[in-house]
Amino acid sequence: MTSLKRRLIVYKVWLRELFRFCPISKLKVDKDNLFLICGHRGSPVNEPENTIQSFERAMREGVNSLETDLCVTKDKEVILWHDWNPNELVALIRENGIEPDVAYKPDFPTPFSGFRNKTSELTLSEIRQHFNYVKKGESKSVNAHIPTFREFINWIKDKNQIKYVFLDIKVPRDEKELILIILDQLVELIKEFNPSAKFIIETFYTEVLEIAKKKYSDLNYSLDVEIPPGFIFLPRIHSTIKTALKHKNNIAIIMRPRQITIANWMTFRRVIWYDVRRRLRLNKKLDSPKIDFLIGCTINDKREMECLIKSGINGMQTDYPRRLTNVAKMYNLKRE
Repeated sequence: MTSLKRRLIVYKVWLRELFRFCPISKLKVDKDNLFLICGHRGSPVNEPENTIQSFERAMREGVNSLETDLCVTKDKEVILWHDWNPNELVALIRENGIEPDVAYKPDFPTPFSGFRNKTSELTLSEIRQHFNYVKKGESKSVNAHIPTFREFINWIKDKNQIKYVFLDIKVPRDEKELILIILDQLVELIKEFNPSAKFIIETFYTEVLEIAKKKYSDLNYSLDVEIPPGFIFLPRIHSTIKTALKHKNNIAIIMRPRQITIANWMTFRRVIWYDVRRRLRLNKKLDSPKIDFLIGCTINDKREMECLIKSGINGMQTDYPRRLTNVAKMYNLKRE
């Protein structure tokens, strides 16, 4: 009977929250700590993602951090590229222009060209020759330059505006050892170029995280959290702070769910509200590990940005850097 009563209370709360966009009775805006305005792949609503011109556009739009995707080629080059496998579901969705908000879509080789393979099966030269971007609604490749990691670090080395760079590692479980190629290069490039920005390593896979931390335990890490599809009646079970604590990470990142999660926005903001409070309690304890940043991504709606800031979040990745910059200014958040 007690179990049934608890279940009914959970359902009642879910229904009540469903019709409340941002029920913040008392603002929890964090004005004391750095707020990360992060250009997700730069400014992809205006430029081809993960390109230098996209990052430069994001900087003009006021970001203090950037996010980029990293893949490894057959000849051990680390490149800024999102889709490690063009035949993977997300890549196919993006290839067909279904990914919302962004202005460009990836341009992959045709199925029988002999080059529609994973990045780890192709050389840098082959990828640059056969992979690129197409503006949505058009058919001709824009012939954008796909940067190497070295080119990116060389570019960013004197960009003092950028405080953090999020490196989204596109290394799957079955190729988990490739993470060391990326991190070996990262460490060497930091020594060579001495960039002012700090780096945060992102992955969805525990196996990749474990290999990385075993060799480079002193880097900043996040095991990113995705909220599953369907009805989520107890959002706190998907806490990204709990995940960060479990794996001893100092960064907690959670993805905003799409339509396959019922009441996706409501579910997401409830997780954030729970995690903000949990992070504050945790960081007050002298003998406990600290979570430096709680990051939501990818947040593109202005009202959602405002609600998350009111909740106390201290960073977001967005495809609309200028929009988030303007909202951050409106709430007088610390950006430098």
